Amino acid sequence: MNSFYKLKTVKVQKDTNDAVNVAVEIPEELKDKFRFKQGQYLNFRMIINGNEERRSYSICNAPSEKSNTLEVLVKLLEGGKVSGYFNEHLHMDEMLEVMPPMGGFNTSYHPTNVKTYIGLAAGSGISPVLSNIKESLYQEPNSNAYLFYSNRSMNHVMKKAEIDKLVEHFNGRLKVIYLVSREKHEDQLFEGRICPDKLEQLFERHPQIDVKESTYFICGPSEMIKSVADYLKKDKKVPAIQVLFEYFTAPDEENTEEMSDEFKAIANIESMVTVIIDDDEYSFHLNSKKESILDKALKDNLPVPFACKGGVCCTCKAEVLEGEVFMEKNYALTEEEVARGYVLTCQCHPTTNVVMLNYDV
Repeated sequence: MNSFYKLKTVKVQKDTNDAVNVAVEIPEELKDKFRFKQGQYLNFRMIINGNEERRSYSICNAPSEKSNTLEVLVKLLEGGKVSGYFNEHLHMDEMLEVMPPMGGFNTSYHPTNVKTYIGLAAGSGISPVLSNIKESLYQEPNSNAYLFYSNRSMNHVMKKAEIDKLVEHFNGRLKVIYLVSREKHEDQLFEGRICPDKLEQLFERHPQIDVKESTYFICGPSEMIKSVADYLKKDKKVPAIQVLFEYFTAPDEENTEEMSDEFKAIANIESMVTVIIDDDEYSFHLNSKKESILDKALKDNLPVPFACKGGVCCTCKAEVLEGEVFMEKNYALTEEEVARGYVLTCQCHPTTNVVMLNYDV
């Protein structure tokens, strides 16, 4: 589990001036390992300037497309080591180290459902949202979908060619509304970013949408996700199970370097931590006030899976089998997963003298 495999790039295609579509081929012998659900992501491992770098990118495909490739969209970030390499240096037939798909940004479908799905995306947040929207339309022939997609300008709209083809393919079942934040539009409704006020206006323009009964897929800047999710759940009374979102980065207002009051309040104890990885057990001593369980495991050169180390992805997810831990932040696990004992080990500190965690989940 959680191993990296070498996959060949079979597509390196510019999407916009600052984004590239990258597809890797899945050989027959790895098909089972790389089966995926809509909305999941891939972890990439690269050596750049002698340093190991890991990044997660969401899959753009939908399982129902039955492709033998997996495609991601990589936006160029200022100073981005990996995004810079993907956009400026990656070439066809290059071998990339890739971990099998992970993530829980999805819901279940049934062919008899008659539902409405609404994608709320900004910038590169389109990738997992588009994957979910596509799968909903393929799996449920009687359901419909809307995509509200915000970018700086129409020249910055990523995946536009594919989106426009999908609108035609699904013959009225998919409606797309593009918004621009730094460009004038003949209708002011379509100027600006996705936010509660803008959504209220859009819902008024589209009264056929049953807001409370729809299912939402949200991805973009953390501020957008938080404000829109709160608006839907609190103001529009949409059940939380129908409001799905995925963070690419931790919420902006969070200070990732300063200890929270909750962390400061936990007891100062010495713990024996045991982790299970690929059916092997590893143990180490860890003070509850020191580094996280993941950081200690990495310091001891244990083969633990990780990517963002910020509580945003769920690559380092493990199940607590014994003892208790304190999880500092969580932007990836659902409430149900936490209730079942799953944690993000990059954010965990032991709070009992004995802790056992299982990564083989």
